[in-house]
Amino acid sequence: MSSPIIGDITFTHNQTSTSNTWVVTHNLNRFPSVTVVDSADTIVQGTVVYNSNKQLTITFFAQGNPLAFQGKAYLN
Repeated sequence: MSSPIIGDITFTHNQTSTSNTWVVTHNLNRFPSVTVVDSADTIVQGTVVYNSNKQLTITFFAQGNPLAFQGKAYLN
C-alpha cells in the first residue's frame, strides 16, 4: 500500500543566471521527472543527478562543450 503525496506535487526552478550547471533544491521529498526549457521555451537535454530526494543537479553540454544558458526546469 502506498501513501498519497501530501503537499506540492510540482516545482518550477527559474534559472536567472547563465550557467551550464543548475543546482535545484525542490523539497518534493522524492526523485521527480525533469523537463528543461531555455529562455525561448525550447526543450534542452541535460544530465540529471539526484543529490537527494530534495535536491538535484542538471549539467548541460553540446558536442562535448559546456552549454550555459538561462531558463526553467519543471519538476513533477
